[in-house]
Amino acid sequence: MGSATTLKIWREQSLLHKLIYDWIFVPIGVAIIIGIVIAVNQLFKAIGFNFPANVAGMLLVAIVFIILEYTIPKYAMDKILMCINPAIDFLMKWMIIFFLPPLITIVNSDLPSGSDIVKLLIVFFAGLIIFIPLVGYFIHYITILFQKMKKGKSNRSESPVVEMKEKNKKGPLNMIEIAIEDEEKTMDITSVDTHTGSTTSEHTIENTITGTHKNDIETINTPKSKETFGKDLAPPKREKPKFNWKSSAIPSKYSFITYLIIYIVSWIPAALWNVTQPLHIATNALSYFVGLCVPDKIRVIFHPLVSCTLLSYLLLWIEALIFGRGFKEEIGLYSNNSKYLLYINDTSLPFPKAGEILFCILDATVVALAFRILEHHKLIFKHIIELVGSIVIMSFLSMLVHTILCRLINTTPVYTLSMTSRSATTPLAVQVVDYLGSDMAIAILIVVFTGVFTDIIGLPLLKLVRFPLKDTLAHGACMGCAGHAVATAGLIKDFPSSSAVSSISFVLFSTLCVVWCAIPPVASLFRSIAGI
Repeated sequence: MGSATTLKIWREQSLLHKLIYDWIFVPIGVAIIIGIVIAVNQLFKAIGFNFPANVAGMLLVAIVFIILEYTIPKYAMDKILMCINPAIDFLMKWMIIFFLPPLITIVNSDLPSGSDIVKLLIVFFAGLIIFIPLVGYFIHYITILFQKMKKGKSNRSESPVVEMKEKNKKGPLNMIEIAIEDEEKTMDITSVDTHTGSTTSEHTIENTITGTHKNDIETINTPKSKETFGKDLAPPKREKPKFNWKSSAIPSKYSFITYLIIYIVSWIPAALWNVTQPLHIATNALSYFVGLCVPDKIRVIFHPLVSCTLLSYLLLWIEALIFGRGFKEEIGLYSNNSKYLLYINDTSLPFPKAGEILFCILDATVVALAFRILEHHKLIFKHIIELVGSIVIMSFLSMLVHTILCRLINTTPVYTLSMTSRSATTPLAVQVVDYLGSDMAIAILIVVFTGVFTDIIGLPLLKLVRFPLKDTLAHGACMGCAGHAVATAGLIKDFPSSSAVSSISFVLFSTLCVVWCAIPPVASLFRSIAGI
């Protein structure tokens, strides 16, 4: 049993253990990770290097821990991971809520005209429907091509004698090999059920030919009426499954009660000293908990981030009424755009509000994805060439195609450029906005909704086009490239290996978007296509 598992078992032993785990171990771990982000940011500032500290921190932590994996004893590695695991579990579990601030603050931003909104929506969904399967199949077939090239080299080096021995090991009817274009799938049809002693299809065919199953042959030859024959072939009637109103993601009573208490108590500092951060964070947390209670089948469409946003609006509106403030004024108290990394270097700035605190924890979450990379680094390293090569091509094509689509329907140039950064993760999308001069608020909103809708329609769309979900590399890469960290969070529970690939994919994709825009001729190309 691993040290991390032992610690989780210890947490469940009593309420005191839960409180220690959640309010001591988790905050310490999160603080350490944020400390890494701050240290990297200060280093970059000192050397004049402009790159998001959270993404750099993730890559740095991943590299360091992969090196440690092969250089220190296993028990030492387990101890290190045990110390940081409570924070990692917390950040991975609640990742979605940290993307909430841009959706809350959009009401205070200048929105495009109605016609531009319609045009952006057309390009938004058309691009998403095209891009997700395109990236998936592109990487899927590139991987197959690389594997065939590797097999070709290995086959040429093998002796013909070895090949003959391998062929002799196979029986004449042991396997049926079905070649489907670029993939080879093998299906075994001769297994024997050892528990029941029944023979398989091969033996049944053989015995029928030799006449050992006389009763079966006589039965087949006996004429049957058409009605009886039709009844035998008719499929059994099945009752339609009733709609399941249950949710598999309902938070624990302990979590709900804890944040409800925080919410109630937080009214005191909000009323007396206008300290609204605890109240607004508790508002978001409770809204998210309610969003998780939505039935599974509805939640596939009604994403928790969307329901959380709507419920947060409702609670913030009620709070504004109680305090005698306007709704937009309350939103202004939720976020003041005073980033914590800026505040550290200039304390004359306003103290960060709830939105900035959640964004601060989002930085820690991005770094925490390094541990998903660590967990599945062998798979990633095995296919690093085809993965990186594909993402280099897809990152440029994504930005180019979305810019062209917007121009074709005469979208306002500044909003056209906002669409280019749609699949980049938020911190890096900000860099793309700075390079291209697009609208920051709209760009961030597009980025967040791209992640949300990739998470909603990604899996059904891939199933619709019959994409092989067993291809972990291509599945993770297409979700990461299309929907960045939000889509990655959606993979963690059901597709952990794909989530690791998705983590590195969205970082590579987002980084390359910044690199492309940092090249003056490329940035000028995008601007000229947009009409600037």
